[in-house]
Amino acid sequence: MLIDAFYSGLSGLKVNSQGLNVIGENLANVNTVGFKKGTTQFAEILNGFSSGHSGSGNPLQQGMGAQLRQTSSSFLQGSILSTGLKSNVAIEGTGFFVMSNGSQMTYSRAGNFTFDEDGYIVSPSGLHLMGYRTDPNGVINISSGLQSLQVSKGVTSAPQQTDLVRFFSNVTSDAQPGDSYTTSVEIFDSLGISHNLQLQLTKNPTIGEWAYQFVFPDGTVSNTAPTQGDGTITFDGAGNLILLDGLSIQDPSIANRTIGLNNLLSGANDMVFTWDLIDILPGQPNVGRISNYGNFSVTGSLFQNGYGSGKLQDINIDTDGRVYGLYDNGQILSVGQMALATFTNDHGLRKAADNQFFATIASGAASVDIPGSGGRGHVLSSSLESSNVDISEEFTNMIISQRGYQSNSKIITTVDSLLSEALTLKR
Repeated sequence: MLIDAFYSGLSGLKVNSQGLNVIGENLANVNTVGFKKGTTQFAEILNGFSSGHSGSGNPLQQGMGAQLRQTSSSFLQGSILSTGLKSNVAIEGTGFFVMSNGSQMTYSRAGNFTFDEDGYIVSPSGLHLMGYRTDPNGVINISSGLQSLQVSKGVTSAPQQTDLVRFFSNVTSDAQPGDSYTTSVEIFDSLGISHNLQLQLTKNPTIGEWAYQFVFPDGTVSNTAPTQGDGTITFDGAGNLILLDGLSIQDPSIANRTIGLNNLLSGANDMVFTWDLIDILPGQPNVGRISNYGNFSVTGSLFQNGYGSGKLQDINIDTDGRVYGLYDNGQILSVGQMALATFTNDHGLRKAADNQFFATIASGAASVDIPGSGGRGHVLSSSLESSNVDISEEFTNMIISQRGYQSNSKIITTVDSLLSEALTLKR
């Protein structure tokens, strides 16, 4: 019947217009970060019954046109472009960022993150990036579950009190009894306040022997063992340290001196630090860090392991999604780690606004873990994944859909003309 051709042509107009809608959405989002292009699949419509059989027994069935069977997203990797903004993150490989609006989880490939006024890492629409936070010891605590990642620039890192000091120094072999050399190092107390600690070395009348004494202007140095701050060191004829307080530095019982600092003017706790004078090497001769060479006294380098409190200045993100805070006291501390979700069937995800996806029964539940685990991709900081829309491919599909639409419209006009002819038969 001619009327069936009307419906076939109409269905053709409908599916090709739907295809053009998908192409239009793809082209509209060609510059959308992390956008995944849509694809359409069409299927034939049958009238549901057989109109008989051919002489060979094959069924005679008549089609009723076409229908849209499925519209799905293509999750091919988009190009990764450098942005220079550290909070921008791209996923290289499989997985989705886990986002939350406070009551519901969504999933996205778009990593154009920024910070809100509270330091939370958020999407342009304000969704929180989810991950795992660190415990008080700076260890990522996955067992605590997913939480919003927060990096507050006003947060300070705790100070660390100095408990180890090294001087790499030389005192002149030309010194006369009573000659002295003083060097100093900046140390930090339990409050993170810095102090000047001085080491004074004075030549004794005994050949090769020097007296050492620690001087602490901001408090007092302990003068009783085991934290006594004075004693003697002795060098051999080659300028090498051989004795510490009369004990050979090769003696198996030798240990570096522990020095106590008390009554700090800052009000901080009393301090105890190790003066790392001897490099004690298992299976090898011990070596002194102070020498007695030549005709000059000098300190080549210093080391101490304390630092003051610090304010967060910037962040870094590594390929495993770990977020580090960079503090103005030189410390780099982990503040959290991003999570990535994977699904049994990515094509089962339901699209949402702002380049987000919802999990469905078809997609399966989200499997969430850290980047790089379980086949999940890695993340690249200061980068974004671009749309995977291929403009030339979309233009080609546009031409095909346009021709399909025109062809089906021609069917309708042709059938209309034939029906008009049929209506004139009784004249």
